[in-house]
Amino acid sequence: MDNTMAMAAVLGIAPALALMYLAFRDFTYPRIEEPLFDDRSFFGLFAAGMVIGVVLFVFYTWLPWTSLLVAVSFALLQELVKLVIINLPRFQRKLDSAFYGSALGLGMGSTLGFGMVFYLLTALGSDSPAASDWMILLMLALQQVFLQSANGLTIGEGVVRGYTWEYLAQAVLVNIAFQGTMLLYYLDVVPWYLAMPAALALVAIYYVYMHWRRLPNLVRQAIRHYGLSQKEYLDKGK
Repeated sequence: MDNTMAMAAVLGIAPALALMYLAFRDFTYPRIEEPLFDDRSFFGLFAAGMVIGVVLFVFYTWLPWTSLLVAVSFALLQELVKLVIINLPRFQRKLDSAFYGSALGLGMGSTLGFGMVFYLLTALGSDSPAASDWMILLMLALQQVFLQSANGLTIGEGVVRGYTWEYLAQAVLVNIAFQGTMLLYYLDVVPWYLAMPAALALVAIYYVYMHWRRLPNLVRQAIRHYGLSQKEYLDKGK
């Protein structure tokens, strides 16, 4: 059991921490003198996301994954949870809210991935899963981290720009596309070696688009709009 939990933690949580470093290192100290977000709020929302991810995973295990309605409902639930938190008055129209949305999603994705890996490792009941099993486990974990973080950033951008519902709809559509692709595997319509890589590619491409194109553009537009330094912009939003 201890080894199973440790392996699940490595596959579920380590990718989230790695992506956190890669995606946000250019927006905080020491890369820049004036960080674009507060570390305490960032890691606080990451921790909150981890708790929410556990709750969502428990809910996930209760659902009958043979229905498109279930897939759509679960996708909507995940994004509404993010919206409720990131759309609080303290986060509205503030540049750093985009970063906090991604942090919340990273936390959710890490424990959702952890839960799925742990659940399947336990079900396999073997200390030496086959190579194909490891591939499935790794893809499940990465899918959740990419999906939840990218959609958290999407919703956070909507809160920053003041177009909350439009950006929520975008996040929900991406999640539905992902859930629908995975549903083909759950229903045995498409084999795992086609459905799971396709679902992973979908969320990975969207993650790269959000974090390496949309987020830098948002930062540049926000600072240029106000004509202020980074620190002055953040102080204006407080």
